[in-house]
Amino acid sequence: MFKKQLLFSILFLTSFPVFSQEVKYPYYYQVVNNGDKTVDFVFGLYPATIHYTEGKDFPPYTSVRTAIFNKSSKDTLKWRDFKLDILLKSGKLISNYVPFSKTAPYGCNYAVAADSTAYQLYCFHTRFTREEIDKVWLLMSEDEIFSLTYDKNE
Repeated sequence: MFKKQLLFSILFLTSFPVFSQEVKYPYYYQVVNNGDKTVDFVFGLYPATIHYTEGKDFPPYTSVRTAIFNKSSKDTLKWRDFKLDILLKSGKLISNYVPFSKTAPYGCNYAVAADSTAYQLYCFHTRFTREEIDKVWLLMSEDEIFSLTYDKNE
């Protein structure tokens, strides 16, 4: 009886194609480079990683993971406390703050080696979800502001 059930189960399971369901999450990104490619990187923000944290030893905050891919094959990219502004669908504009931690993943000043990726968590005093995001900007200086493009990743 057991052999019959096993054989039936195997035939039943193999009669249906197996589909691998890779989950794809939307993201925001921007390619930043200058004419001679001494600055050449991709910045990405991943709304699926938004996380709200409360604790008794620190004020509550919302964090979101970002990635910086240095596309240069020879030059190190110096990352220096660059800011993120997020416009929520409610019309509220929020900016990240610099956390006390100086080390990854919260640290804001570091080098990204040529042809490599660094990850950072940006922190905000405002609680929000990925569905509330309308637009995102990377602010590298007063005159270097980059609007990130939304990609559904379908």
